[in-house]
Parts: sequence; C-alpha cells; structure tokens
Amino acid sequence: MNNHIKKIARSMQDIAADLELPVNYQSDLYTDFKLLTKYKDENLIWLLRTHGTVLIPSQLGVDPGYLTHWLWGSHGQKVVPFLIDTKTGLVEKISFEEAENLIMKPPSNLSLEPSRKCLTYKVNNVLEKGCDLRIWGMFETPKSISDIGNWTEWQAYFSTTGNRLMADYIGKAIRLSLQLGGV
Repeated sequence: MNNHIKKIARSMQDIAADLELPVNYQSDLYTDFKLLTKYKDENLIWLLRTHGTVLIPSQLGVDPGYLTHWLWGSHGQKVVPFLIDTKTGLVEKISFEEAENLIMKPPSNLSLEPSRKCLTYKVNNVLEKGCDLRIWGMFETPKSISDIGNWTEWQAYFSTTGNRLMADYIGKAIRLSLQLGGV
C-alpha cells in the first residue's frame, strides 16, 4: 500500500473510531483498506454502519441499490456516508442526498460523442473497467466484455441483474450509435 493510500486508510480508521462505527463486523474496515488500492484514482462512497461498512466507487456504474438500500432502507442501523477522493486523499462526510446523487451518475456523458468510433471506444472502456474491477454483480461478475457479448446483450444483462443505471446507459449508447450510423 503506497503512502497516499495509507494516509486515507488512517483517516478512515480515525473516523470510524471517533464515530464508534461499525459496532459489529469491524473486520469490514480492513476489507475497505484493501479495496482502496483496487479503486485507486476513483472517487469512492464509504458508508459506516452499525453493522459493517460499504465502500464502492462512484460514477463507474455500480448498481445504485448497493448504496441506496443502506441510505433509505428501514434496517434500523446508524449510517454515516463519506466521499473519499483517492487522488487527493480527502475523506469528507456527505449527506445521504449527496451520496445518492453520486451513485446515480452514469459513468460518462454519452451525448457529447462526435462519432460512432468515439462512442464505441468510451462505452467499451466503461465495460472493460467494470469487468476489470469486478463491479458488475454481487456474486458472479463478467471477467471481460466478451463474457456477455454485444451492447444489446449487456443491456439485457444489466436489466436482469437490476442495475437500471447501466441498463439505461447502454440503452442510450445503442440509440446514439444508431443515430451516428451504427447498426
């Protein structure tokens, strides 16, 4: 773990100690520290909860339900959200609304693409990154784009897994591709 990531991990540990969270499943913190390296160069949303933690990257297309369940569900736990900027080392408390807004943002703005080639490159990069980081699905996640297939098959995959954010994102990519002369 590099010094920058160690600094973030120390900040997270201090915050958890100050808030006395999590009460149960404190080992989640050590899992989170390991994930910092995996998600380096990303903005992360971190939830400290009574019974554990959640650490997920924002704006990569992670299923928002992984976060919104804990923000708005009636589970009886104390939940405190934070934004972690792994580039600057900033760990700051945010509101439930800010956390939800961050997780609901698509991986990129597709409407600015000047050509089908640029669109294809951008969307395939999003899919590849998601596969590399293993963020598509809780238990079983595709290892490569070819595990699922073309964009229509990816849209069906995301719909089936309940990830409306990515199903809509891929749907928009398909529509734009057709407008830009794709098949």
